Amino acid sequence: MNAPMFVENVIPAACAWLAQGARVALITLVGVDGSSPRPLGSQMAVREDGVAIGLISGGCVEAALTHEAAAALADGRNRMLRYGKDSPFFDIRLPCGSGIDVLIDVNVGADLLFAVRDRQLQRQPTLLCMDLERAASGDGVHLQLEACSGMQASDSYANGDRFVRVYNPTTRLLAFGRGEIFRQLLMLTPAMGFEVLAVSPGDASGSSPPGVTRLHAPDHFEEGWSDAWTAAALLFHDHEWELPILRNLLRTDCFYIGALGSLRTQALRREQLAEEGVSTTEIDRIKGPIGLNIGGKSPPEIAISILAEIISRRA
Repeated sequence: MNAPMFVENVIPAACAWLAQGARVALITLVGVDGSSPRPLGSQMAVREDGVAIGLISGGCVEAALTHEAAAALADGRNRMLRYGKDSPFFDIRLPCGSGIDVLIDVNVGADLLFAVRDRQLQRQPTLLCMDLERAASGDGVHLQLEACSGMQASDSYANGDRFVRVYNPTTRLLAFGRGEIFRQLLMLTPAMGFEVLAVSPGDASGSSPPGVTRLHAPDHFEEGWSDAWTAAALLFHDHEWELPILRNLLRTDCFYIGALGSLRTQALRREQLAEEGVSTTEIDRIKGPIGLNIGGKSPPEIAISILAEIISRRA
């Protein structure tokens, strides 16, 4: 079996397989005794023919889990397994010396997974609540979806036999601008698993790259572009477009707002916004110069520094 491809969110793949008529096992990391390279709630999806996606560890147990999931699908029963410390699988060790507990669920309903997917498409945070005792024994309904209000839960967690897997909307990059740094950021961002929404006035001819929303005027802004899981980046070298965009962004709940330019440009930007009556608290939300200071000079390096800073600012 090939090593599974890493994705943070395995639900779309699982739903696609189910829609094709395949049977699917959902594997969830429900316990960590010590440290772990992957966070609690990490998941894999395994198709009945052994095709797998997602990661539970750093690569130590995925092949074994794929095999176990295929076997569990064959006999139609869930499995709760322990790997590493205090595990009966002596031939599978975790280099960190920790122990992990995983639930292989072959009875997760297609309707439930499609419901999770649909809420993700609507960018609605969702909680998948698992009764681990029932899941392991096959005694009754063990999964339930619950609505999640705002940012009430950012990480998956366990409470006795109850495990809650939190599905927050995918981090979105809302990028305004043009030029090479803008293009490099759009190319690199999908590798992070982020959603990308690019908005640009276009080049000198007014044309925009494929997949980029045309910004017809500096004050053009649509409500659906941003939410609390959105990071906004302004990447203009000609800064006359910036102030109307920033005014609109400061009315949103974006968790990050950054703007390209020097310290001098940032000081001028702050001064102009203050003159318009924008409060210091709101102005302080704007990070400039944009990106972590990693000494980058080239457009790809600057794009990487921006992504690094966005990752560091996520809740």
